Amino acid sequence: MRIAIDITALLPQTTGVDNYLIQLVLNLAKIDQRNEYKIFHNHENRGIFGGRLPRNFSLTAVSLRPRPIRLFAQQVILPIATCRWKADVVHSPSFIMPYIRGPARHVLTVHDMTSFSHPHCHIALRRSLLYRRMVLASLRRADVVAVPSKATRQAILEFLPDLQPDRIHVTVPGIGEEFRLCDSTSVQEVVTRLTLPQPYILYVGTLEPRKNLPALVESYRRLVEAGAIKEHLVLAGKLGWGYEALLKQVHAPALRGKVHLVGYVDQQDLPAVYAGARLFVYPSLHEGFGFPPLEAMACGVPVVSTLSSSLVENLEGAAELVAPDDIVALADAIRRLLTNDALRAKRRMQGLEQASHYRWDQTARETLKSYQTAMEIERRRGNG
Repeated sequence: MRIAIDITALLPQTTGVDNYLIQLVLNLAKIDQRNEYKIFHNHENRGIFGGRLPRNFSLTAVSLRPRPIRLFAQQVILPIATCRWKADVVHSPSFIMPYIRGPARHVLTVHDMTSFSHPHCHIALRRSLLYRRMVLASLRRADVVAVPSKATRQAILEFLPDLQPDRIHVTVPGIGEEFRLCDSTSVQEVVTRLTLPQPYILYVGTLEPRKNLPALVESYRRLVEAGAIKEHLVLAGKLGWGYEALLKQVHAPALRGKVHLVGYVDQQDLPAVYAGARLFVYPSLHEGFGFPPLEAMACGVPVVSTLSSSLVENLEGAAELVAPDDIVALADAIRRLLTNDALRAKRRMQGLEQASHYRWDQTARETLKSYQTAMEIERRRGNG
């Protein structure tokens, strides 16, 4: 097969989707030396793989990073380029595929349906009628739809009940090998360099409404005022949108000097930042997958999260899970994991075991099966 992959959605500061795009390409390169791949990317990302791809992979810059240019490249330049290259399969791994199909089969990755289920938690673009119509049209027109969890698969079928369920493949992402138990010296070096307070509770992710951070801060405030814990709260991640109320909340007199917004943490420092925490808390309202709690588990950190979407699917039995809107239960789970050594040790071991099952090489193998399935659909159509 000739397989084209569009990674023009990459942003300069990697989030979960960006990490998925990079790791998918790198791990397809490890497991597949038979098929031919062409990776379409932004000019700004031309050196991202640093010579790590084998000879059956080639790179082509088709766009620049600004959103309007990327949209034009995705909808106009990419279809022309893949047709000229005679691609058998085109993979659009970030929600939207080209409107012009061409002769190739199409695999689409949809990471979540929160633009539909939780529109109030998204920027205006992602809750706009045009964007949502483009996502739904892509879902209807793709030969195969890859999703990161059963929860996302179910969400798609709720919004598109006429979509054939067997076209939706659950392809679970992996956890990078860099997320592992770290030695105390390297952890301390990073924690000191980043001037993180010690001891600390950690959250990692974009600061935006969907992450439900006001509930975390309120739970933390109650514990601090009750004198139940001594840990600081570290919120690591870039400012997204709708964070103004959160900023006001963390500057309350009771939390002065206790809540720390440290901004985006580079990927190379992230494992040590996880490992330095006494507890990781991820109170998200809804996730298509949810990388951070599994990454924290892989680093040996106990986790508190929510009874929601894929978080239940990925974390149940290895983390303390509470209802997203139950501030009392969240505060109690945080307190128990910080003060009960036996429970901490139990959740730590369960988390390490749970995280070990998420492997990028397996993600790549399942994705390759989706490419093969897309081709089989075409062959069956031809025979019919």
